[in-house]
Amino acid sequence: MAAPLPLPLPLPLGTKVKEQEVFRRVLASFEADLSLYRLEENTLSKHAATLHQRTGDYFKALTYVISTAAVITIRSGSGSGSGSGSENITMKEIDAATSQLG
Repeated sequence: MAAPLPLPLPLPLGTKVKEQEVFRRVLASFEADLSLYRLEENTLSKHAATLHQRTGDYFKALTYVISTAAVITIRSGSGSGSGSGSENITMKEIDAATSQLG
């Protein structure tokens, strides 16, 4: 008999400082792995509450939104650093990426 599929685990972002810190560390890890040109530090952390709320607390959805927002940023040459030669994920890209969630 096959083992049951694991359920996606919610990411904590409650009122507790420790829970918020865990989520911000997850976002910092994403930032470290993104291949965006001159990505500003804490680009994703600035939007922590919005990212958490829009992804329904699920890691898979968060991964999708961040990856999609990065691709949108690269393709459009947009982001807060547009014109300065940097690529940053802004609310514009987050809005576009979350609109594609099912």
